[in-house]
Amino acid sequence: MGQIESRKVYVKKVTYNKKQNEDASVVRRINYSGTPEESIRFHDPYAERAESNNYFEKLFGYSARDNKSTTQVNGLILKWGNGIPAITTENGDYSFRLRGRILADYGSSFGSRFHNLNVSRTMMRAARIGAEGRIKQLSWVIESDFSSNSLVLMSAYATWTTKTFGHVAEYTLGHKFSERGFDGSTGSYNTVFLDRDLVATTLVPVMGWYGLGGAYKIYGNNWHVATQIAGDQVNNVNMKNNIRDDITYLARAHYIPFRNNTYLLHLGIWGYYEDVKPAQNFTQDIEALSRTNNNFNLQFGPTAPLAHSFAGGLELFGMRKSMWALVEFGARRMTLRRTSGIASSSTDFAGMTGTVRAFSAQYGVFLTGEKPNYMPRNGVWGLPHVLHPVIDGGMGAWELAFRWDWANSSHVFSGADAWTLTAGLNWYLMSTAHLMFNYTHAHVYNATGDYIGSNSGDTFGARVAVIF
Repeated sequence: MGQIESRKVYVKKVTYNKKQNEDASVVRRINYSGTPEESIRFHDPYAERAESNNYFEKLFGYSARDNKSTTQVNGLILKWGNGIPAITTENGDYSFRLRGRILADYGSSFGSRFHNLNVSRTMMRAARIGAEGRIKQLSWVIESDFSSNSLVLMSAYATWTTKTFGHVAEYTLGHKFSERGFDGSTGSYNTVFLDRDLVATTLVPVMGWYGLGGAYKIYGNNWHVATQIAGDQVNNVNMKNNIRDDITYLARAHYIPFRNNTYLLHLGIWGYYEDVKPAQNFTQDIEALSRTNNNFNLQFGPTAPLAHSFAGGLELFGMRKSMWALVEFGARRMTLRRTSGIASSSTDFAGMTGTVRAFSAQYGVFLTGEKPNYMPRNGVWGLPHVLHPVIDGGMGAWELAFRWDWANSSHVFSGADAWTLTAGLNWYLMSTAHLMFNYTHAHVYNATGDYIGSNSGDTFGARVAVIF
């Protein structure tokens, strides 16, 4: 019988059978109720996959692993099952794997009173490739994306995992995806709909979704707290100009007050403060229909440059068997500069303040009986456990979901508002490949921009998604 390590490395096991299930239960007891030395859970750079699986074992009593077999070669263990092998040593101290995702979208929009907004097009949402590894307590990730027909650096960071006050803690330095809300903290592959909700997209800071800096996370059995201090993305034009970064301070926490084999309740809170560098003006465009129609948007500005803003929000998520519901609310208080250190193309509303608000209500159900793909460790969407994968002769997992979003900036300079209603159908062929179909109706009012006034439209969207 192979040695069982707290890092869940299975040595000399070739098939996923009943005996391995019994061994997995032993591993769970070591991980969750062992001594502090035994229960340290080393950071998995691909936590969206692995931690989701580990927690489903603890929460629902079954394994959500895709790795159904392993191969041992000259002291190295190759875990198979996610489209590419992960290489680890027998004791689990060293590991390496390639990683990536492909998201290909199609969208067809119609019904707008502006003819130029009725378009059909395809786009590559993500074409990402990278690698991850671990050297005992030190793990690292680096990956780039080619979807815009140019090389863009995405994740590039290193994490040190240790214990703080008896809890697993992670210290990270580098270029990292930021936590901000439930949908806003979820990776692009794992979102239930083609695009994140308006709470995430409307309240994004100036630095964007990624930032270069430091982060700290600490985890409990039913909670986590994440903090981050970050400058601009490494792909920002400031790398070519001698201008300081936007500095953003972010924090998010979630808590699960109740859970059992049937029910789960999630509470979350998040916020950030940003100090924005001098700029020519401030403007923000938010796609209301889909990324395949980026001109059908909610637009703020142009106005005088933004000086700083403070944003925050609340999350409420619950699940019962195969059903789930999510409600999010957030607001952003923005202050414009009175003067600018560089020539400004707009001085409108200089020195004024205003608030943008956003709300989202979502509901979904797995028609084929799967549990919702919730990841309790970080309080976000993860990979689903497909009961009957298509590659094993099954019908896959089918999920039906609905969402209503609302955003309002009527209390902001050049204010705008919008609401959208989306119905989605997801077919998960297996945990690492799925098809998505969305139908969205949107209504937008813009006070500025190319399409002023009220406008409504519809779009049908589809996606092919693969992750490895």
